[in-house]
Amino acid sequence: MISIIVCSRRPAEWNVHENNVRQTAGCPNEYIKIDNTGNTYGLCSAYNKGLEYARGEICVFMHEDVFMLQYGWGAIIENKFRNDESLGLIGVAGTQYLFADKPGWVAAGRPFIHGKVTHQKGENCILTVYSWDNGDKEVVAVDGLFIAVRGSLFERIGFDDAIFDKFHFYDLDICMQVRKTHKCIVTDEIVLKHFSGGSFDSLWKMYGDRFCRKYSDILPVSCIDKVPDQSPERFESYDITARIPEEVRRLGLDTGAEK
Repeated sequence: MISIIVCSRRPAEWNVHENNVRQTAGCPNEYIKIDNTGNTYGLCSAYNKGLEYARGEICVFMHEDVFMLQYGWGAIIENKFRNDESLGLIGVAGTQYLFADKPGWVAAGRPFIHGKVTHQKGENCILTVYSWDNGDKEVVAVDGLFIAVRGSLFERIGFDDAIFDKFHFYDLDICMQVRKTHKCIVTDEIVLKHFSGGSFDSLWKMYGDRFCRKYSDILPVSCIDKVPDQSPERFESYDITARIPEEVRRLGLDTGAEK
């Protein structure tokens, strides 16, 4: 079973996200929603709270504006963990290199970043391609919009709600903890849509500095032998609104995040 843990600022009766992820998982699952309408929790605190209730062998942490665009995504995750005991964490976008002084997983650029994510921007559906490579890729960190972790690892790891007490860099931090004993990967088999983009304001920079200080003794980190140059190749985005299949539209995702 997988435990889906979500920090929610929506009213209790709003169940659009729960219906989407549970009905598309394709495997036994539970949905754990941590009520944050009163802004009581930082994201790390909310996720740690959710772990207190989680019963699944796999814990999936996702933003409540992330909607699945396929059936069977949970079964895919289960199979990957079942078939590879060294696997600790799965994401949909991430990097094979983190700098010591440039926080953020996209900083290294290509060929170090991997994954593909669809974003909703107004009425348009935008596909962001971090890499054209297909298949799973080992990485050192993933984007926090979707993170699946082997549940047994939480006997020794946890979200650092002391240093990362708001929203940013919890994702890179949990990856660094997982990598002490297990590997992290990005897969292109999980297809989803994100109804918001990243924020790189002064608060993001502050938590980026905290991350770099916390791991100053081991950064930079890499899972490959290459080192980024000073002018990394960036990624592309494409408007695919007209190509959304009808079966995806029937999932109610075009306006689902606004309902």
